[in-house]
Amino acid sequence: MNLLEGGNVFKDATGKPLTQRINSADVPGTIKWLEKLTKLDLTGKEKDKNGVPARWLGSTGRRDTSGDLDIAFDANIVSKEQLNTFLTQWATKNNLDPAQFVKKAGELHFRTPINGDPKQGFVQTDFNFYSDPDALKWGTFYMSGSSANYKGMARNVLLSSLAKQQGLKIGGNGIVSRTTNKLIANGQDPDLAAQMVLGPGKTRNDLATVETIYANLARDPERDAKLADFREYLAREGLAEPTLKEENEVNFMARLRDRIVNQGMYTLIEAAAPAVSGGHAKGIEHLEDLVFRKGSRGIAEALAIAEHAVQDTKSTVSVKWDGIPAIVWGRDPEGAFVLTDVAGFTAKGYEGLARSPRQISDIMVKRDTDAAAKGNKANRVETLLPIYTTLWPLLSAATPEKFRGYVQGDLLYMTQPPLEAGAFVFKPNTVEYRIPAASDVGKQIAASDVGVAIHTRYSEPGAPKEPVGNIKFNPVPGLLLLPPVLPKENIAPNNSLIKSIKALNRQHGADIDQLFNPADLRTQQITDLPSLCIDYINSQVKNPNVSGFDINALLPGFGEYLQTKVTPKKFNNIVEYLQSPRSNTDALAAAFTAFIQLHALKEDILNKLDLQHPGQEGWVMATPSGYAKAVNRFGFSRANAARNNPPPA
Repeated sequence: MNLLEGGNVFKDATGKPLTQRINSADVPGTIKWLEKLTKLDLTGKEKDKNGVPARWLGSTGRRDTSGDLDIAFDANIVSKEQLNTFLTQWATKNNLDPAQFVKKAGELHFRTPINGDPKQGFVQTDFNFYSDPDALKWGTFYMSGSSANYKGMARNVLLSSLAKQQGLKIGGNGIVSRTTNKLIANGQDPDLAAQMVLGPGKTRNDLATVETIYANLARDPERDAKLADFREYLAREGLAEPTLKEENEVNFMARLRDRIVNQGMYTLIEAAAPAVSGGHAKGIEHLEDLVFRKGSRGIAEALAIAEHAVQDTKSTVSVKWDGIPAIVWGRDPEGAFVLTDVAGFTAKGYEGLARSPRQISDIMVKRDTDAAAKGNKANRVETLLPIYTTLWPLLSAATPEKFRGYVQGDLLYMTQPPLEAGAFVFKPNTVEYRIPAASDVGKQIAASDVGVAIHTRYSEPGAPKEPVGNIKFNPVPGLLLLPPVLPKENIAPNNSLIKSIKALNRQHGADIDQLFNPADLRTQQITDLPSLCIDYINSQVKNPNVSGFDINALLPGFGEYLQTKVTPKKFNNIVEYLQSPRSNTDALAAAFTAFIQLHALKEDILNKLDLQHPGQEGWVMATPSGYAKAVNRFGFSRANAARNNPPPA
């Protein structure tokens, strides 16, 4: 009995397939016959780690049987049209019906006698043409990936799941930025794909199959997030998940620490200790804080983000607007228009999603009433309701009827900003903007009365953030829906500073990781040491007497800070830990030095970007290596902290 391939293109008048699966033992002989027929090299010299020719794609030669033969081919050697003509003429010459042997659809398909012998049956051969060497290199990588337990499709779904966590898409065309929907630099390099989704030093061999990828994720503390979409795919397809290698205690604690840091959990070890306020990052991380979040891996990640940002500035960096309030609008699955704020969008049961002006009024009244009942002052009805009432008809008219999903943006102004010295001046929150009237953004402001900067998209409440993409809003007179503002040109890297940070990480990265080793911190009952470092940094930002970060002042001040923030017992535990034989004091100095150097690198990037679009709150770097923000901590961050935490009367 023959097992028939569902994707067969050759069928008789009754719909019965005219080809069959091919055993792996018959693949070399069949391709050799094809080479003799076409006078073409269909094997090549490059082989995968199992010795199978790289040009043989998918399951070809890799599984016990294959539904077809997939072969990658350089279109510059012979075109699809030329090979189609040759094979058609061959069929005619041999008194065969060309329609039953050659089909040119997305690719060129040929009904091939197994081992050149029609008596052994026929297999479908798919010729996959690639227009240039990079595309061919990527195609041979992407169209492979089969293993004994998983088809190449499963491997590629896994690649997509991993890439999503890095702000990327990985598909048949290469590595694409989710921000710009364009191929990134060197985006058809399989080795780069491995480094993007698995980390520095990885190669295409590490992405060869589902099993090899899982082997590389065994000790990745972020693997659960990376595997989320793939696990859903496995459940839908009824496939079992590969077994992950057993974690050791250090790796398990590292993953647990990342969950504590990144998801806002805290460990109940010393009940008498005061709560830690700044261990959990709200929104996108400051580039320099990554050293405390992830140790040497955080330094490497920060460097990778910075390097990507300068290499492809126009595609990976956008202005971070400082508008208020943050608003969310869009259309629900039934097409009803929705307008709300972030609190309403994330409210339990979605009761905060207003579908009419009356509903949003009722929501604001209820919030004010609830706040008053708790003794808190609230005036949303007076301050916010007029804004939403004005925005409702404008945003409703601008949102296409066929659109589904939601977008989030910041309100920049409700009346056209005044012109001063050739620039539009407005201050929605903390930052005062001066946008030249002659600039592209200035020209858009000149034609508007209401301005909203869009920065995020959601498929549904509770879904992950997505790039805004190219949403075609309906034009509405007086309304400016400003998409992400991008730099005009790439910026020059600060190579000397990058080199210095890399050298520091090579020399002290292991010491920093030992300092923040979760197992040791747990033993000493100081698991929140990394977050205490960030709390201390934030305290320096809020201090009006501090104008910058200096290692000679920063390190001694940390001890003084701890004495005021933790119990005497925990303080003694920290001192004992830092004075241990491993010289954790030196490691702490290295961590703060890395922080200072990364902060300097970020400021260098920030200053160069501000020359292109001056006066912004800052910038968001959304790169294949991760996300980070570049803002002036002693400018915007300090002003914002003071605004949200006024001194007692």
